[in-house]
Amino acid sequence: MKDTANKQKTQQEYWNARARTFPRFEEGEQTYEAGMLRRIIDAGVDFSGKNVLDVGSGSGMYTLRLARMAQSVTAMDVSDEMLRLLQEDAATMGINNIVTVHSGWEDFDASQHFDIVFASMTPAIDSDESREKLMRFSSGWIVFMGFAKSMPSNIMQGLYKHYSITPKAFSDAQDMRRWLDAKGIAYTGIPVAGQWTTPKSEKDIVDLCLTTLRGYGVDPDPDFIAAYIEAFKDQDGQYVERTEYSIEIILWQSR
Repeated sequence: MKDTANKQKTQQEYWNARARTFPRFEEGEQTYEAGMLRRIIDAGVDFSGKNVLDVGSGSGMYTLRLARMAQSVTAMDVSDEMLRLLQEDAATMGINNIVTVHSGWEDFDASQHFDIVFASMTPAIDSDESREKLMRFSSGWIVFMGFAKSMPSNIMQGLYKHYSITPKAFSDAQDMRRWLDAKGIAYTGIPVAGQWTTPKSEKDIVDLCLTTLRGYGVDPDPDFIAAYIEAFKDQDGQYVERTEYSIEIILWQSR
């Protein structure tokens, strides 16, 4: 029990720090999130009028879009700061059908089932028990998005090398498919690959680099980071991070 509490505290501190530079909801149908939801809807998942659980909602980039379609959305996250950003954006947009729950997935409990359980690239789904729990709370669809392989960032690669860090391998999509295959559960897999291009201010990119490295137990030198990022500065004075991604949307029904 103590180990679980310590793990959750560490996760909360990390994601609260990440919230300072984490992307927030962006309007428009050309955004990455809009495109992913179109794929999910085209595959047969109907959010209209449904009660949705968003596991690891983060700052609400999907939550707010889901709330525009669904009857209600319960947004759960280990980071209270991420949930604060979500609540702030929901209030600005006049969205009032979102309930936020500050909790880790291991501790999350609810008296109800949800029509759809939605989990997008959340590190909370990292064990058979956590995967089983997705099904336990769903009376219909489970929507899972996971990384299919490592995600090289043009900025972080050099820092990992400098600090002798082996970056984490992302295999939660493969792990989910293996679990579903072992259970004999039929599912639909939709691979999606591309590049995220994220311009940031000097302050934000330094913050991101420091927070990421500290997450690996490194005590980075801020002066070195400030000098290092100059190579990524564009003509507009922005520091551009480019991250190659390979993601799989996995859909199945619990009943």
